[in-house]
Amino acid sequence: MSSSQSKIVTYPDDRLRQVSAPVKVVDDGIRKIMDDLIEVLVDNPDLFGIGLSAVQIGIPKRVFVALIRKKWKGFVNPKITKFSKENKDFMEGCLSLPDLYGHVIRPSEIELEALDRMGKKFIGKYKGVESRIIQHEIDHLDGKLFIDHVHAQNGQIYKLKGTDKKTGKEILEEVTVE
Repeated sequence: MSSSQSKIVTYPDDRLRQVSAPVKVVDDGIRKIMDDLIEVLVDNPDLFGIGLSAVQIGIPKRVFVALIRKKWKGFVNPKITKFSKENKDFMEGCLSLPDLYGHVIRPSEIELEALDRMGKKFIGKYKGVESRIIQHEIDHLDGKLFIDHVHAQNGQIYKLKGTDKKTGKEILEEVTVE
């Protein structure tokens, strides 16, 4: 495990249940957090992460990064202002819950207000995977995990047990996670 990968806070650590504090000023310290989040994701080829929140590296501030249109984008004090009526089901995982997966139903499109890495307010419309990443990361800022949605939606949680050598398909096993 590399040093930046070891920064990821994993379940059941209580810090993942903290509600993150709003950022008062976007300064070099906040930009450094964003850079650290990107570094954790980029410098670990064995991690497949497309979003990471500050609380996942132990910093309870309302900051996250996400891979949007193939570029890393920082979000500060994000707030979803509109959800689509249409929902989609998708198998989610999380770097803070390694090897666990579950189907989560979320709105397929959102509108959001946030500050960028320079502290400038922006409004964005996101759909598909990008919408899902943003909703997942905002959940982290609110102390929620994808398993909470799985439980609330009466779904099942799966653990990755390995890969079938013949087909290359992942082997998942139902597990109970509180």
